[in-house]
Formats: sequence, structure tokens, C-alpha cells
Amino acid sequence: MISFFKKTFSGLRKTRQQLAHAFARISGKTVLSPQDLETLEAALLQADLGWQVVEQIMDRLSKPDAGGEDWEARFITTLGAMLPDTVSAPALKQTLLLVGVNGTGKTTTAAKLAGLFSGEQERVMLIAADTYRAAAVEQLKTWSNRLGVHLMANTSTKDPAAVTFDGITSGLSKNYERLIVDTAGRLHTSANLMKELEKIYRVARKKTADISVLITIDANTGQNGIQQAREFNEALPIDGVILTKMDGTARGGIAVPIMLDLNLPVYYLGVGEQVDDLIPFDQRSYLKGLIGLREDALLP
Repeated sequence: MISFFKKTFSGLRKTRQQLAHAFARISGKTVLSPQDLETLEAALLQADLGWQVVEQIMDRLSKPDAGGEDWEARFITTLGAMLPDTVSAPALKQTLLLVGVNGTGKTTTAAKLAGLFSGEQERVMLIAADTYRAAAVEQLKTWSNRLGVHLMANTSTKDPAAVTFDGITSGLSKNYERLIVDTAGRLHTSANLMKELEKIYRVARKKTADISVLITIDANTGQNGIQQAREFNEALPIDGVILTKMDGTARGGIAVPIMLDLNLPVYYLGVGEQVDDLIPFDQRSYLKGLIGLREDALLP
């Protein structure tokens, strides 16, 4: 099996190519010219590291005492010092409620999570609470059969809160160690759909307080993903983020402003279509993958 580091490294390929080109232009220089700084700043912004983060990095790199020729190491040192310690991110709880806008890969992510936890010998139940898309239920059926995990679905009702309530009730009574609830994608600007999501969460809380709410964000959406998380967090408490489609974007730096601006941990990265292409987020692997350092390289 490919290591999590190698998958992280591979998933950040497009982002890394963009940043590597910018750093290659300044390689060997001891002082950066205004044009060098402008080129590097543009690359960091295009990677979606965010304005505030980029300003701090550029401020450090532009100082006369920045010194040396290893600008990649200086970049990692500066960025690493800004990031929170992800090791302290709270452990995920028994019930996982997946939320997010349409098209972020939520249903596929639910299945991948089921594969990840069942691979750790946990008894997993998938709960199909996306009652708007018949394809979502069929998709989870296919995945559940493939993974050998139980699926709770009820095609006779359109009430996702009822499906969630019944699924959690059944899962708890049968001592499942992990319950994964897939909800319908919804725009954060739709008041009615957000109220429905509030109801789903409220009903779930009647059965258990052991719930982690995770929002799936398509890494291709960049800074818009941060606004999505803010809006969803007004409807129910978001505990963490899963960044999907990292392998298809040059905006892989989005994990940084998510952690800093939203003060939320990134729990997983989606780096492909296969069941094992959902990998736990590791900050050190992420930083190395952004800039292209080997797995055994020591961070400054």
C-alpha cells in the first residue's frame, strides 16, 4: 500500500509544480528583487494560501536578514510557525454527519470514510440521508456491498431527519462503532435547506451527543470554500473539514487559510477516486508536499 506521505505528495502535484516554478526562479539568490517578490507572491496567491498568509510570508522573505539561498526552507519555516498543531485536533466521534454544498464529493467521501474505518476493524454503518438524489442511495448501496459495511436507507420517505433518526437509533442499538450520515448537498444561501440541516442535526442530537460534523469542501473552489464553511457553521457547529479533489487542483494551499481563518482542523484529504484515496491530513507531510521535500527531509 502506498504510504500516506506518498499519497499526500502525489495529491499536491499540481500545486507543487506551480510553486516549484516560482522558487526555481529565485534559486541561488541571496536577496530578492521587487520583481522576484512579485512573481513569488503571485504564485502563492494562485495556490490559494490566502492574502493574510501570503502577506506575512512575503514580509519575512523580503527582509534584508532573510539571508541564505534556501528560500524553500525559509518559506516552510515561516508557514509552519503560523499553523496550529494539528496533532491536538480532537478525535472524531462515533457519529459523523457529513455536510456541504452540491458537487463536493460528499457521498463518495462517506463511502471512503467507511472503508477507512472498516479497515481499522471498526463496525461501520452508512446512513443514506440524502433523500433528494436517488442516485446517492444507489451509490452508497454499491459502495456498501463492495466494502462489506451495513447501509441504512429508507426510500419510502423524503424526510432526511427521519432517516437520520432511524439510522442512528438502529446503529446504536446494534453497537456499531462508527455511524456515517450522508446528507444532501445544499447551497449555503438557501434558507429552507439550511433550516432542514439544522433539523437533521437537532434530531441526531436527541439520540446522541457523540457527533462530529464534517464539511466537505472541493479544493478547486478555493477561497469560496471558506465562505461555505462560515455559512454552514451558522446553521450547525462544524467540527472539521475534509478537502476533496486535491489531486485535480493547483489550489492545494487552501488548507492553510481554512485552519487559520476558520480555526478548524483539516481531518482528511481526498486525492483520487479509489476507496483508499482519502487520507488523514498530516501537517508535516502537507508542508513537504507543497514544496517538494522528500519524506525523510528534516523540516527547519
